[in-house]
Amino acid sequence: MAKVLLFNIASDKGIKIKNLCRKLYFESQDVEKEQFGHKLGYLLGLSEDDSLTPGEDFDGEMLYLVDIDGGMLNIFLHQLRLKKVPVALKAVKTDANLAFTAYELYRELSAEREALARGTQAHT
Repeated sequence: MAKVLLFNIASDKGIKIKNLCRKLYFESQDVEKEQFGHKLGYLLGLSEDDSLTPGEDFDGEMLYLVDIDGGMLNIFLHQLRLKKVPVALKAVKTDANLAFTAYELYRELSAEREALARGTQAHT
């Protein structure tokens, strides 16, 4: 089932995102800071590896989009724009990023966003 994980999303904005998820029949889940050191696969119940990397924290907002197909993804992102609910960092679940902690994904997305702003590449 389609699902959206919310990281550091303020209550008013979080309510708007959760309402949109409900309207589109997506699940939504707030991820607490204490869980940021877990791998994303574990947070989704796809892995039994409950190891926790301590001290990994961030304050920026992030959405992790799970099992949302292309058409529904476009609708979701369009609705976020229409409703003026900006979240700069968004990622779609991949086999590769399931092994990331929330912090690792945040760091990766932040680097990519900064590289785009500079007109360079995040990775060589």
